[in-house]
Amino acid sequence: MEKKEKYIRAIDGIKLYIQTWKPDGITTSHVFLIHGFSEYTGRYEDWIKRFLKNNVKVSAMDLRGHGHSGGRRGHTPSFNHLLDDIETLIKHEGLENDVPRFLYGQSLGGSLVLNYGIRRSARIKGIIATSPWLRLSTEPRAIGLLFARAAKIIAPDWVRNSKLDINYLSHDKKVIEQYEDDPLIHRQITPALFFNAKKAGERAIKEVRQIQVPVLLMHGSDDKITSYKASQELMQNANNNKVDIRFIPWEGLYHELHHETEKDRVFDAIIDWMNEKSKN
Repeated sequence: MEKKEKYIRAIDGIKLYIQTWKPDGITTSHVFLIHGFSEYTGRYEDWIKRFLKNNVKVSAMDLRGHGHSGGRRGHTPSFNHLLDDIETLIKHEGLENDVPRFLYGQSLGGSLVLNYGIRRSARIKGIIATSPWLRLSTEPRAIGLLFARAAKIIAPDWVRNSKLDINYLSHDKKVIEQYEDDPLIHRQITPALFFNAKKAGERAIKEVRQIQVPVLLMHGSDDKITSYKASQELMQNANNNKVDIRFIPWEGLYHELHHETEKDRVFDAIIDWMNEKSKN
């Protein structure tokens, strides 16, 4: 395995932290990994090792405002800034060899890769979205939304605690303990990021048929963080799409499928789908 890490500049100058892992064998495909809200790439080490064992190259970026990347914690000026950052990642790391390229996003990352497919799907073979933040499982109360909307106008980069209930990340208690103790996890969000993500999630649900590459969508039925029903609604809107958009529900699982009790089966489903799409 060969690992490289570096900082690159986003279009607006923010420093983005990028890591790339190359397998020892012949590279058969390339995954661009986009993590979820509040976390960073380092929480995917086990998943990355699994990809490498299957001869899959992995490139990952800490989103702006997260992990080792620059920017105010939990903030983005717009959703397009995040899509631009993904575009920058692909341009820097994904054009050196002619292998199938896949975007893989979890939670906020899941919404990002779906919206990337709607707006800018060039140069990728397929999209994998797990537990995407299309809607939250429990939306904030009306009074809270009212104050947040006012804050978006007055102070869009005002940081507040997201009150994320981490007990529903996974059934594995070690995952919860590690999350709680990790100094790079912040749980902070600004009105700009919240409302941009909310709007983008609704757009993905409504405009899913504009995606021109195959999609693998997976969601745990007991996810209490992002809405399983929203993923079902997206799939209903995707009916009769010209490209293959496949939904795999995981009965009883929580939010982070890659950290769940059935993670071996989850990974097998991903790699089988990638192998199938790589041949097409």
